[in-house]
Amino acid sequence: MSRQQSVVAAVLGSVILTCGGAPAGEPSAASVVVLGASPARTTAIVDHAEEVRHKAFTQLLGEPRPRPWIERCAIHVHATPASFAAAVGGPPATARGATSLEFGADRVISRRIDVMGDGPDVIPDALAHELVHVVLADHFTAAAPPRWADEGIALLFDGIAKQARHEADFRAALSRGLAFSAADLLAIEHYPVDAARQRVFYGQSAALVRWLIARRDAATFIRFVADAQSGDLPAAFERHYGLEMSAVFDSAWKEVPPIHSLSFNDAKN
Repeated sequence: MSRQQSVVAAVLGSVILTCGGAPAGEPSAASVVVLGASPARTTAIVDHAEEVRHKAFTQLLGEPRPRPWIERCAIHVHATPASFAAAVGGPPATARGATSLEFGADRVISRRIDVMGDGPDVIPDALAHELVHVVLADHFTAAAPPRWADEGIALLFDGIAKQARHEADFRAALSRGLAFSAADLLAIEHYPVDAARQRVFYGQSAALVRWLIARRDAATFIRFVADAQSGDLPAAFERHYGLEMSAVFDSAWKEVPPIHSLSFNDAKN
């Protein structure tokens, strides 16, 4: 399936938006431009974004020296829920960030991240998560990765405390028999409308991605997801993991590694 325009959004449905230009003094080699923050905070956000971007390209896509984005990613930092809602089309009731991407032919031509910047930390708490969506878009230009894979891998770049909250939501649902079946989780195309089900979706997606990465590595997981886009998910799973998918997926939750043993972010928040 080809796409001339596509949007990847975290939690919220989003709109396609165009990146802004670089402010005076912004390092020319930076792949991001920050809007809505003080000069000192802008510098810290740019440095952090470049670090996360490099880590994601290296650990997920096997590119230790990624080229800077010519079409830089505009990171809009919002001080109020009203500002965030006006930008992405909805209030940050459960979301702290949203990503918008525009595609032309076989490449990304516009990148934008909106994040809430009202927390106590200099670096917005949703920034790393949203940047992973943007990095993955460079690899999945023909069709976006499935929701569970896109969100599951991005969640591994969140702070440990946030990951733990998602894990707790999933484990609580699992103990009550309210978790998604593996088949239902893999088939989800749109974020669940119900906030509680949405939290379970995030936690369960992260758990499945951690389980798959633990069986091989992150690069194998990315290749598996790309291969599965041909439409034969079980065959792709057998090729990359050497197992019959139907025999193991519904029991995967019993073997999920602890969050601290498999995370791309050491932050506590």
